[in-house]
Amino acid sequence: MHIQSQSIGLLIETITHKLIGHFTPPEEHAWWIIEAITGKKRAHLIAKHNISLTPEQHAQLEHWLHALIYEHMPLQYLIGSVPFGDLDILVEPPTLIPRPETEEWCLDLINQLQKAEIKKLTILDMCTGSGCIALALAQALPKATIYATDISNKALELAKKNAIHNKISNVTFLHSDLFDSISDLFKFDIIVANPPYIDQKEWETLAASVSEWEDKKALIAPENGLAIIEEILKIAPQYLKENKELKQHAIPQILIEIGHQQGISVHALMMNYRYNSISIKKDLAHKDRVACGRVHGLV
Repeated sequence: MHIQSQSIGLLIETITHKLIGHFTPPEEHAWWIIEAITGKKRAHLIAKHNISLTPEQHAQLEHWLHALIYEHMPLQYLIGSVPFGDLDILVEPPTLIPRPETEEWCLDLINQLQKAEIKKLTILDMCTGSGCIALALAQALPKATIYATDISNKALELAKKNAIHNKISNVTFLHSDLFDSISDLFKFDIIVANPPYIDQKEWETLAASVSEWEDKKALIAPENGLAIIEEILKIAPQYLKENKELKQHAIPQILIEIGHQQGISVHALMMNYRYNSISIKKDLAHKDRVACGRVHGLV
């Protein structure tokens, strides 16, 4: 069967034109599609100048474009995985797709812990979803003991798949609605969480690729998106233990991802529940992204 060769530049331009108005930036999405379908990196494709898609690859391209444009399916679900730190995280609907903003603060925490050479830690990752945060911590800190919880059995199944996929064994996954299934005998050095924090009104403005595909329960929370964050802040002190090394290196014991307009409100909640060393860290877009703190009474 004759396979027609065409310019890679022209193919990218054609795909980009179809994606305009649906994805931003469209040209980047066009490259990601072709890289995923061909299994080749951009530099290799550019160096070759021309590309020859097999009939199967051409059919896959047409299927993907239809799913992206008319079904609003996120590209990450079509590709089947996303990079997160040094990991390859498998993604399946409706479990939340890991975001770069989450990766950013997670890698920052890892950097702090590695620089401080604090290795034997017990860490709890709440609302783990795909397991990306827990697994990134576990890979970077092989002597750490990590527990990861979620209310969704489907999410936990995917997180366990990701542990196997990335050959990580120092994470224990637990089904739990926040702290409900965790014995109060358990004490952690650090608690991290990426909980639902989107308000219903904000949900109604989200792109269809999010609202029609990703788990609503993993995104929306009552009380202007603050209810689950507050529940974690209220109970977490009972599960945190003393760690002098963390204090010495100014590393927080609780880190919770928040919405970009929630910094002031979450800071007030943390004051109310008697946290100290409180900080609201911004992401690379200069938006509030993660609330950090320590607990009074723990050095």
